[in-house]
Amino acid sequence: MAKVKYITAGAGVLLLAALLAYGCLLVTDHIALQVTEQYPDDEMLQDEFLDGQFETPERSFVTVGGANLDDQDEVITLNIGEQHYAFPKRWMNGMSEHVVSEVYEGLPIAVTYCNESECVRVFQGQPGEEKLDIMQAGLAAGHMAILVKGKSYLQEAENIPYGEYPFELMSWGEWKTNHPDGQVLDEILWE
Repeated sequence: MAKVKYITAGAGVLLLAALLAYGCLLVTDHIALQVTEQYPDDEMLQDEFLDGQFETPERSFVTVGGANLDDQDEVITLNIGEQHYAFPKRWMNGMSEHVVSEVYEGLPIAVTYCNESECVRVFQGQPGEEKLDIMQAGLAAGHMAILVKGKSYLQEAENIPYGEYPFELMSWGEWKTNHPDGQVLDEILWE
């Protein structure tokens, strides 16, 4: 009789453990669904300010000879006027380094790169305007969030109020061979 009692108690514990595990899975799926619904890819984020908001640091450029990169490193390339620019992904994947915003040849440009989703977008303003009002805001649902004119967007959002600027991705070795007189985004050396 005692043996049946222990077997019944053991089966009850196993059933309880299985139900508890199933409940945890349901809660996890529900939370993931809420995050996905809260941050759809093509809409503005609901939060005005997200944790991880970073001012866009001032960045500098060096000549091809001054860049310390491996030939296989991938670069984001832009042609602006007669000048060629390379933005190494390597120098855009650290904290607060995911957005480079500057005025190039009189044209405001912001290059954005998320190393989590491998998303690259380049935005442009109107010729003669100041730097674009854009900064890194953190991560939301596995994607980079950016602040544009004080409002939060996923980097992939279609309704960001700036135009797109054309870019190409290529290896550093190929780019430096094709553009030996180009300008290359330099690494930030944090103190």
